[in-house]
Amino acid sequence: MINISTAKQLGIILPNTNKALAQVINNATPKELESLTQGKDLKSVMNDILRQSGDLNSSNKELLQLVKNNPTLKSLGDVTTTIKDLLNSIKSDTNPLPIEKTLKNFLTDIKDLKNNELKQKLDNSGVFLESKLKNAQNPQLELKNTLTSLVKTLKGSSSAPDIAISNQAKVLLSSDTLKSASNSALTQDIKSNPETLKQLASSVDTLISKLNTSLKSADTIHNPALTKALEKVEHQIEPKTLTPENFKLSSLKESLEQISAQMSKSFTPESKSILDALDKIFQTLKGVTSLDQLIAKNVPSDITKLSESINAALQKTDPLFSKDVTQILNKLQTLNTPERLNPQNNIKEIISSDLKAVLMQASDEITKSNHPNQTELLRHIDKLSLQIDNYQLISHLSNGSSLYLPFSWDMLEDGNIDMKKDDEEKFYCDIYLKLQEYGEVNLKLTLYEKNQINLHVYSSNEEFKEIIQENIPMLRSALIDIQITPREIRVFEPKKQAPTSPYENQGENIYMGFEVKG
Repeated sequence: MINISTAKQLGIILPNTNKALAQVINNATPKELESLTQGKDLKSVMNDILRQSGDLNSSNKELLQLVKNNPTLKSLGDVTTTIKDLLNSIKSDTNPLPIEKTLKNFLTDIKDLKNNELKQKLDNSGVFLESKLKNAQNPQLELKNTLTSLVKTLKGSSSAPDIAISNQAKVLLSSDTLKSASNSALTQDIKSNPETLKQLASSVDTLISKLNTSLKSADTIHNPALTKALEKVEHQIEPKTLTPENFKLSSLKESLEQISAQMSKSFTPESKSILDALDKIFQTLKGVTSLDQLIAKNVPSDITKLSESINAALQKTDPLFSKDVTQILNKLQTLNTPERLNPQNNIKEIISSDLKAVLMQASDEITKSNHPNQTELLRHIDKLSLQIDNYQLISHLSNGSSLYLPFSWDMLEDGNIDMKKDDEEKFYCDIYLKLQEYGEVNLKLTLYEKNQINLHVYSSNEEFKEIIQENIPMLRSALIDIQITPREIRVFEPKKQAPTSPYENQGENIYMGFEVKG
């Protein structure tokens, strides 16, 4: 049974619940313990760390070093190997355990990994379990907030369909179920009335149908393809993107052609002037073959004016066709069944998909069973739990996120990810890899000003460095396609002592010293 706590850090950093911390305490020397405790009992020290988790104080630093230098934790190996060992133990039995499905999910080959899968795997890695439980939302409260946003978005509209949709949302909001919705239902064993949830889900479905029907009548100026192309072209003409390394004329033309294709079907009063402006830009581009010519002919300025005209036209249209309503519709579509509206199911879903929670349940079940491989299975489960606890403990003590790689990669011997954000809204990500053919590789990324990125690659393998250099242009293009500007991508020989984290000098405000290329 997993109990939900409202405490800021829950119970993950106490020796009796975090295996990694218990191991460190067991191995610490009397002098190290004295330095940590400073005359206090261990429980008080841990409570102090919990209260001061926002600051990387001396106690946290000392304990972090003990964690990183602990011989048992250092020799744990990578998580993927432990998962494979556990799976092999399960497969050797004629009656596979339910945990097998969850474990296989974390062994998806990197070549088959989809973009949206990686975030989900990291979320379910076990490192964020307690945080997810603490921040879990009652779906009924989510529905209440979503409907309130819909009413606010459509407020003031004189359109009959808008008024009808807004009124239906208000009727839903006046129901007793949504009036009393709160997150307290998540921690209480309150049984929801099945019939009430069924009726509520049916009303949400009706609202979704009305929204979809109305949105089908939208002018092509509201087509998501136009929005995507417009965002892309706006990014392509940003001064920081218009550099010799990043500029690609064919990609700019492609984005403009996508805008033209949607605007040519539009019946808005502004569509003719927008198409005329587009035609002028295309005529100018016929004589452009370089970045210097593009700038000399004021094409970026003309595209900026075009973007302003399209956005101005969008502001004049029915609020029903706004991006906000599209996001609201997407949210409603996740809250349209009785199961999805049941508060208890939200917690069950978290527990059923999170690796740490699944391991805890499996350990309890196997301990009480007469399973023929009981000893071996529990040994692998304990090791995997210790590895996850170790990542949780490092994350807590470093005031960041320390993660393992939740996928299978034949070339990978070991690897991890460390992430952190500083006070200036800069994000740092350090990826450590130990590859069979190329040895140790460190990738250090810094994301700043929302979409500017620097990437430093450290490797002593000449063949690997050549591969990276050859593929930098393709990487730049891929980043620009998702509206991220690569300001600098460089390959280095590793330093004598490569830093294990891109934010070791947190006290010095993390000055990275990057050479920014404009």
